[in-house]
Amino acid sequence: MAGIGFELRKILKEDRLLSLGKVYGYSAILSSGPWVVSIIAILLVGFINISNYGEASEVYRFQVVITYAIALASSLIITGLLQLPFTRYIADLIYNRREEEILPSYFGAIFLSWGLGLPFIIPLYIWIFGGDNILFLIGSVATFLILCGVWISSILAASLKYYNGVVWAYFISYSLIVLISMLYGDSIVKLIFTFFFGNAILFIILLTLIIKSYHSTIFLKIDFFLEKNFYWTLGIAGLTYNLGAWVDKVIFWYHPATGYVVAGKLHASIVYDMPIFLAYLSILPSMAIFFYRLESDFAEKYDLYYDAVRSGGTLGMIRQYRDGIVEVIRHAIHEIIMVQSVVDIILFLTAPTAFDLLHIPQLYLGLLLILTIGAMLQVGFMSVLAILYYLDRKKVAMWLCISFFGLNTVLTLLSIEIGPSMFGYGYTVSLLLVFTASVIVIRNEIDRLDYETFMLQ
Repeated sequence: MAGIGFELRKILKEDRLLSLGKVYGYSAILSSGPWVVSIIAILLVGFINISNYGEASEVYRFQVVITYAIALASSLIITGLLQLPFTRYIADLIYNRREEEILPSYFGAIFLSWGLGLPFIIPLYIWIFGGDNILFLIGSVATFLILCGVWISSILAASLKYYNGVVWAYFISYSLIVLISMLYGDSIVKLIFTFFFGNAILFIILLTLIIKSYHSTIFLKIDFFLEKNFYWTLGIAGLTYNLGAWVDKVIFWYHPATGYVVAGKLHASIVYDMPIFLAYLSILPSMAIFFYRLESDFAEKYDLYYDAVRSGGTLGMIRQYRDGIVEVIRHAIHEIIMVQSVVDIILFLTAPTAFDLLHIPQLYLGLLLILTIGAMLQVGFMSVLAILYYLDRKKVAMWLCISFFGLNTVLTLLSIEIGPSMFGYGYTVSLLLVFTASVIVIRNEIDRLDYETFMLQ
């Protein structure tokens, strides 16, 4: 994906007042568009529709159904297992100058996710919603499938030089969702189909951009899923990381002390949902910084290092480029911490007012504080994982992700058993432990980089 970093860097060369804002704005959408933008949109739909129609229960059911669809589309075996191996396979095709295979592999990933997802989601939704309106079931299933398509398309589209088109695609589709729901969203069925319609437009635009970028005479290939080509360590890492990112929410939804039924068998948690949403929203600037620094500065130093290795550069030159990699990592983490600290201070100062507007008890301000710290640690953990993937340290990254999933599960259950004063500590402490471990791992990997590059190849 380093190509998008070079494209974004061109904006900075324009040397205009808004250039930096544009770069980080593009980076924010490209790095977190599929989940942050969609969550913001459904929140806006909720506020607008309650104001227009006064039917809070229908809107809240809609928000919960869409949240589950996002969680299922991004986290379960279907896309959670596919996204990292698919990304790596596409990178291998580009490196080996086999770009004519990218488009059929993309279609293969889409149809594979739909083929695996359809027999899974239909019986699951029938079991969850029982005898609900058939149109509601159709809309929910269609929304899940289109989100799977959007998720996979976003992975590939984010690496294209048409970054401007990708950002506009998100803006147009989700603006339409908000606008149409404001005019016609007087029932949950209409809201579900509106969300599906907007994401279908987004999927079509992303699909068009991808087809425009890559050409092929073959329609469909699933070679990347064959045993000899599939990166199982990356697949397990992606699956367990996504499960780890959602497991604390699921536990709070379904624990009898913190969750309650909203729609069918779907649960939510008024204690946990809004604080964790605000915490995730606060990391958007850090996500933008992480994306830009990784895909421009780090990618540049990484290429210089390995070009020097392949072209027979001097030992002094190779060590200089390795030191450049270390400096970029340190600078990126330092920048993320500084910016996130400022955002967190603003959030903490404004949180009491926001809680009053959202009718959330001030008692849970402490929960917001601890979850915000956890969200900041999650950005740091993601940053280190991305660097490990760049350095092809797949196995150690996989074990870190498995540890995150296991720790978050156990510690979240323990925190609920202890009582409300410990809510959120399971998520944050688990991330503190895995982030600390990941920093130790990346430091050792960088120290051994020269040795492993020359001696273990």
